[in-house]
Amino acid sequence: MTPGVATDRMRQRAGSVFRGVSMIMRVAASLMLTCVLLQVSPVHARDAIVLQRATLRNDPSTQHAPILILAPTEDIELLGSEETGGYYHVRTSEGDEGWVWAGSLEVVPDHPARAAPVLKAMPPSSHLLAKKPGTPGGVASSISPSWDKPDPNKTSFDGVDGHCGPTGDGGDALTNARKNRTDDPAEYHSVTWKAVDVLPYPDAPKTLEKWTSAQLAEIEPYEGVAVSVVGYLAAIKVEGAESTNCHFTAATEVDWHMPLVQSEGDDESTSIVVETTPRMRKLHAKWTKAALSPWVDSAEPVRISGWALLDPEHRAHLGKFRDTLWEIHPITKIEVFQDGRWVNLDDLP
Repeated sequence: MTPGVATDRMRQRAGSVFRGVSMIMRVAASLMLTCVLLQVSPVHARDAIVLQRATLRNDPSTQHAPILILAPTEDIELLGSEETGGYYHVRTSEGDEGWVWAGSLEVVPDHPARAAPVLKAMPPSSHLLAKKPGTPGGVASSISPSWDKPDPNKTSFDGVDGHCGPTGDGGDALTNARKNRTDDPAEYHSVTWKAVDVLPYPDAPKTLEKWTSAQLAEIEPYEGVAVSVVGYLAAIKVEGAESTNCHFTAATEVDWHMPLVQSEGDDESTSIVVETTPRMRKLHAKWTKAALSPWVDSAEPVRISGWALLDPEHRAHLGKFRDTLWEIHPITKIEVFQDGRWVNLDDLP
């Protein structure tokens, strides 16, 4: 073999080795990038809404008695993307797992996290300017992270179904403790409806106990601020059994779920949810459906005051029964606009 031919073959082999090493490096880099993305990207089960009264079963069949009954509009997690024998494998908001007939569910699209907005100043309406006597300043177009966020008091509730402690009987204990507070704020911050609607939240599990410290840090600047918001009531919904109320079911023992929309006639899907609790209604005897009903689907607004709260449980309701996971919960004061002025619901005849 001549020296020239040998040299050419050595060059060919070196080129082949170089190309092989280059390919290995590209594959390794691709695998590393995939691993990083899997680590930082949140992975959650898809959500669904119960369309009609449905049964939760131990297996995808009717061979055994149901575990429990699911109510319409209840939101659940899908534990698998494919049906098995016409059933979806699911987990309820209370943590019960089982199988539900697919025809009883509406699978909802994924909802991304909501980033903190950059808000512009808004001129308040005449309804907003009618502020609580003795409260200085105007109406804020955003919620300041520096505003006071006192720890919730701890309360118990005795109803017709028994005794219920500060965090209910399970579920998200951190959120339940905030829902069950009964302390009145030292002062309320009057803010626009939009200021609550655009508050940020992460794409995270349905219970705060499973959130990372970074996820909790996104809501910490705002949760527990006392706010007053003007809007229009689209409905009053008496809720059913929930862990926060120890799964009690009597009308006096459950929360009222009330969609508060920005403008008269807006759809419920655009609403902020505001809620009264049985613990707060026990302190306000005049907070009844009959007293508040004249302001449902009315041209007259209401002013809702209470504690800002992020409820992570109802992501499936976004775009259908609410526009945000932020709520005013519990409500500590209800005012209605009547004869050109604000009237405390407690002061109505």
